[in-house]
Amino acid sequence: VQSDAAGDFFIRITLGHGDRTDGMLCGAIPMRQSTKSEYDGTPLSAAELHQLEECAAREGVNVLLITERRSLDQALKLIQAGNSAQMDDPDFVDELKSWIRFSAKTSIKQADGLSGPSAGNPSSPDWLGPILFNLMFKKKTENRKIAKQVVSSAGLAVFVAEDETPEGWIEVGRSFERFALMATALGLCHAHVNMPIEVRTVRPEFAKWLGMAERRPDLVVRFGRAEPMPMSLRRSVDEVIIA
Repeated sequence: VQSDAAGDFFIRITLGHGDRTDGMLCGAIPMRQSTKSEYDGTPLSAAELHQLEECAAREGVNVLLITERRSLDQALKLIQAGNSAQMDDPDFVDELKSWIRFSAKTSIKQADGLSGPSAGNPSSPDWLGPILFNLMFKKKTENRKIAKQVVSSAGLAVFVAEDETPEGWIEVGRSFERFALMATALGLCHAHVNMPIEVRTVRPEFAKWLGMAERRPDLVVRFGRAEPMPMSLRRSVDEVIIA
C-alpha cells in the first residue's frame, strides 16, 4: 500500500511464482457468489468451522465466528436496526435502486449490478421494475426477510482489523476473500449483512456487543448451506483492467 503526493492511497502488486497450495481456492473463484436467499438452517461441523477459520486467519485481522443461537438472535436485532436506519435514508434507497438491473435485457447489456433473479426476484420490464420496487421495498417486509435469512444461517463471521488504516482494511479484504473461497470450495454459501457497521449510530453498539468497544468492525457475513442462486452478470477481465 502506497500513497501519492496528493495523499491518495493505491495498491502496488508485484506478480511472481508461488506454490500451488491454494489450488482449491483458485478453483472456487468462478463459482463464488453472494447467495442472498434463505439457507437450510443446518449447523456446520467442527471441522468445517475450523477450515473456514484457519483459511481466513491473517496477521492483523480478528475473525469472529458466531454460531450460538442466542448470540445470533442478539446480532439480528442490531442488523435490523442498521437496516431500518438505511431504509429511512432516501439517498441509500436511491443508490440501491440504481444498482438493480430489473430486466434481463439491461442485465445483459450492462453486465454489472444486481439482477433480480440473483436476489430471488423475477425479471421485470425496466419501466415496471422501479414501480414495483417502490411498492414492495418496505422496512417491515425487509426486516422480516432479513430475520428469516439470519435464522436460517449456520452462523455469522465478523472481520475486524487491528489497525484502522488502509493496510488494515486491505488485510480484512484478503481475509474475507479466502474465507469466501474456502466456503465455496466446501459447498457452503455466504452473503454480507453489513448493516450494523455501515450505519454510524449502530456501529458502536455492535462493537460493544462484540466486546470490542474500542475497535471498528469491518465486515459481517452470514454463512450456511443453500442451493446457489443465478449469477449476476459481470464484464470480462479485459474490459475492467487497464494494463
